[in-house]
Amino acid sequence: MTRVRPVVDGVIAGVVLAVLLLATLGREPTGDDRPLDALGYGLIAVIAVATFFRRRWPRTVMVACTATIFGYYMLGFPSVGLELPLAAPVYTVAATGRWKLATVWAFGVSAFAYVSRVLLGQDPLLLMGLQVPTTLAVFCGAIALGDAVRTRRELRAEQERTLAAVRREAEQSTAQRLAAERVHLARDLHDVLGHTVSVVSLHASVAEEALLAGEPEPALAATRAIHEASGAAMRDLRGTVQVLRGDTPESLDPVGGVESIEGLVDRARKAGIDVTYTLEVELSAVPATAGMTAYRVVQEALTNVLRHADAHHAWVRVTSEPGALLVRVDDDGSGPRGGSGTGLRGMAERVELVGGSVRSGARDQAPGFRVWARIPT
Repeated sequence: MTRVRPVVDGVIAGVVLAVLLLATLGREPTGDDRPLDALGYGLIAVIAVATFFRRRWPRTVMVACTATIFGYYMLGFPSVGLELPLAAPVYTVAATGRWKLATVWAFGVSAFAYVSRVLLGQDPLLLMGLQVPTTLAVFCGAIALGDAVRTRRELRAEQERTLAAVRREAEQSTAQRLAAERVHLARDLHDVLGHTVSVVSLHASVAEEALLAGEPEPALAATRAIHEASGAAMRDLRGTVQVLRGDTPESLDPVGGVESIEGLVDRARKAGIDVTYTLEVELSAVPATAGMTAYRVVQEALTNVLRHADAHHAWVRVTSEPGALLVRVDDDGSGPRGGSGTGLRGMAERVELVGGSVRSGARDQAPGFRVWARIPT
């Protein structure tokens, strides 16, 4: 668009020059007219050249063209009208948003010119009947067209700004969704793999000690527990992958709910932790989302007991209150957890995602650690 403008401005300047020259050549000379000489042609050329620069200096060009055309007439050269040399500058001033200035200037110049001609003895009826309406019509058209072009240009710019804002918002939304998906995936992988690796590691140690002691039965039981834990982990991973792929709910493998917490407790018991499990909720009344969240809370809490607590006993309690599911996991281990805290942070994020809350810390009047979660139903 920027490269096209000089060409357009050059064409308009050439048209103005040609029309002014044709107006002077086609006019019958009168005794009062001064013959068009080099000065007259020079003034016409000045108007054409100024018109070329009207877009860069609109008001300056309008004033310069007005002064030039009045100087042209004061020197007595043949009439070429007012609308021809001034229409383009007036249009450009209106197109820059100064339509009031263009209107006042056009009508002021017209009034001054035609009143002067009447005072110089020209026929007022001829001027009012033919030349004045033509001049005013051309000026009004130029002003209206310039203002319309300005309005359209501003509308297009506003549309472009709106589209750019929409694109930026879409990009930000996409980035936020991707970040949320990464966090979700990290939580699921941590929950599934962390718990399974802890169980497998403990049972592998038990199997190794049993084999070294020449006791095949405990080693066999440990390997069976490893097999069960691995199978459960594969089911959970399969369900996570299906969710990420966007499979339909009917085709998804079930990821743990409240009814699956007992399996977590059994695996923890087989790993050597004495776990007391209390369930005081009606399973059919627990929504799937709340049940899955409760399962993940217990899974992460028992994983931490197996990894960090050096505990001998744990208590898992799942109860309810109006509108919420309550999950509490206590142990008699060594108190505050070590490690990076990724699991507890992921647990808190998961519960907060469904509008719940999590508290964790040392038990009040006994050694060990406690995780408490309230999950809305």
